[in-house]
Amino acid sequence: MRWILCATLLVASLPAVATADVSTSLDGSFAEQEAALTSSCSCDADCYDCCDMFNCRKRFLGLLPSDHCFDDFISPISNPFFFEDPRSLTEVRGIFIENSLPSEISGGDFQLYAAQLRGRVTDRWSIIAPRLGVFQVNQAGGDTPNGFLSAPVGFKYNFLRDPERQLIASCGLTYFIKGSGDAMSNFGDGDYHLFLSGGAQIFDRGHWVSGTGFRLPGDRNWGTQLWYWSNQWDYEVRDGIYLLTGVNWFHWMSNSGINSGTPVTGLDIVNIPAQGVAGDNVVTGVVGMKLKPSRHTEIGTGFEFPLSNRTDILRNRLYVDFIFRY
Repeated sequence: MRWILCATLLVASLPAVATADVSTSLDGSFAEQEAALTSSCSCDADCYDCCDMFNCRKRFLGLLPSDHCFDDFISPISNPFFFEDPRSLTEVRGIFIENSLPSEISGGDFQLYAAQLRGRVTDRWSIIAPRLGVFQVNQAGGDTPNGFLSAPVGFKYNFLRDPERQLIASCGLTYFIKGSGDAMSNFGDGDYHLFLSGGAQIFDRGHWVSGTGFRLPGDRNWGTQLWYWSNQWDYEVRDGIYLLTGVNWFHWMSNSGINSGTPVTGLDIVNIPAQGVAGDNVVTGVVGMKLKPSRHTEIGTGFEFPLSNRTDILRNRLYVDFIFRY
């Protein structure tokens, strides 16, 4: 049913392509539309003021510039490998995570280093790789997990885009290519992630970004089914300086067929086979800030902490990220 839901969302959004602000005709090719848009503005001027913010459609490595009509938004800081920014972006993002582990699983911590890649291939379609990363778990006694994490790749479709009202929404799909067994990332046949995300401006300088989705293992014996809902609210207190807060909800819809023997599932980092978790919930809060020195760069930090009794692998977590956006 969830596959049908996502397919329905995609089909329902297709008419938006025909009515998009940048389209010129129903039967014209994309190349013809590009030529028409480019010729309609003067590229001697600041091209962010013309061509519907497509920078006169000058491509980099075959990719269009980001949609700069929503430059006052900032990207989500928490749940970064599932909570997708609804905008159409061409960017490189670096992420560092320092995660303290609960005492119930012997304490310790882990560090995670990851890169995200996004590329806008048409006005509405983007290709995304939300995680190319490694992590190292530090606990007393014995070997600890470390190595390459599973790598999600997929697409995003922007089906709602209203620059005047600053409303935007997208849906998409990623597949998690299996990672290293040493990083607990090679179980089963990988995971699928179906998601829907949206954003809206609140008053003059505030924003709300929300995302929900399902993580579904290719082989249910080797992973749990997870449903999440993430929200972030921000306010630009001064030009380029944002304060933010957010809430994440994680709900396990089913157990795995095989039990690895660990009392945790890996939350939003890995999908460890576990039983007895169906119906459980983890709720977390996050506070942080972001700086935007320019429309092309974004620097942020955030602190996440549990709000529910169940915490899984999260005692607390520190985020640091840097984004370079075309």
